[in-house]
Amino acid sequence: MEARTLGDGLTVWLDPMRDVRSVALGVYVAGGSADEEPSALGSTHFLEHLLFRRSRRRSGAEIARTTDRLGGDCDAYTCKEWMAVHARTPSERLGDALSLLLDLTEAPAFTAEDVETERKVILEEMAEANDVPEDRLHETFVRSYWPDHPLGAPILGTDETVRSLSRSRLVGRFREIFRPERTFLVAVGAFEPEAFLKLLSKERRMRRRSPVPPLPAHAPPRRSPRTESCAFHIQRPDLNQTHLLVGTPAPAYADRQVPAAWLLSVVLGGGVSSRLWRRVRERHGLAYHVGAGLTLHRDGGMALIEAATAPKKLPKLVRATGAVLRDLRRSGITRAELRRAKDQVRAEIAMSLESTSSRRESAARAWFFRGRPWPADEVIAEMEAVTAAQVDDAIGVLFGTPASAGFGVTGPSLVGATVDELAGELAA
Repeated sequence: MEARTLGDGLTVWLDPMRDVRSVALGVYVAGGSADEEPSALGSTHFLEHLLFRRSRRRSGAEIARTTDRLGGDCDAYTCKEWMAVHARTPSERLGDALSLLLDLTEAPAFTAEDVETERKVILEEMAEANDVPEDRLHETFVRSYWPDHPLGAPILGTDETVRSLSRSRLVGRFREIFRPERTFLVAVGAFEPEAFLKLLSKERRMRRRSPVPPLPAHAPPRRSPRTESCAFHIQRPDLNQTHLLVGTPAPAYADRQVPAAWLLSVVLGGGVSSRLWRRVRERHGLAYHVGAGLTLHRDGGMALIEAATAPKKLPKLVRATGAVLRDLRRSGITRAELRRAKDQVRAEIAMSLESTSSRRESAARAWFFRGRPWPADEVIAEMEAVTAAQVDDAIGVLFGTPASAGFGVTGPSLVGATVDELAGELAA
């Protein structure tokens, strides 16, 4: 990985690969839902939509035609901490892809009419997400578990904020986050680095972006999210299954305990040999899928357990999950489990290296959370260095305080126990 910082502060990382015929490009800006003003929730995601309406050099129809000419893989997404515009295309279309991404992220060109059209689209997107049980459950859980922290705010915003956002407010948000010093550009795949840098310099000179005034030096101090234990049931009589989500506090992404926590989540629910899978599915047949994983951010994280079952089986599912967690706290993990988890993670990392898109997203996480390239060999070395004692420490951090867990379900009426009784049984 070749890393450069250009004169205006733009960070560029280049990752050329042999034996591939495509290039994955991405432009990432350090700004997401977690740093929006409460009255402007959803503004970054709103911008994500508006960038594709038009640019200074292209109409919306021209953007769409170029996207299809690239192979149809040009899109964007917004998360809690950044927004990305990305493309993947055959290497011979690299110039077209770079030109398009720079056009989309150059300056706001959307009109008031564009804003009103996309407002309708986003409200439909929110309604669609509300219909998906897993999405609604997860969104409700995060807002309930981190009620006083920006990470708990919804990425899409609320109905009220989305309806109130004006074009001027959205232009202001663009100018706040689309700044060279907050922007990361990465290229992965079949290209020659020096030729790419010349092309990038030429494309940026063509646009002659005006100097960006500096932001105020003062920034509010960052703080870790304070968790608030929760237990709730979202009534969904239209569903055939009840969906369960259990969450506990986890360290921030770059914390030294993350490698051990990562391996612990694999042992708990990261594969078909994991403890939850073997007990919940293979022994008792309580769910088609059950799993565990980590959701990590710069300021903190969550360990999450997810499953779905028939409403009458929910108490048994909760008891089985609680038994697995109690066994984990009591006995820790075995050396064989630790070895299997390390082998599994090593294999997943090795296979991801063959994907230009996966390497692009890994680079984005390294830039945002570590500020430097984070090679796969270094990630694997950190995993291999984890000891059983460190995993035991991670068990205490993630699952050592049952009363701090959050508990949420969505589905038909509960059978056999109330949501508070179920949450209490899990925490016992």
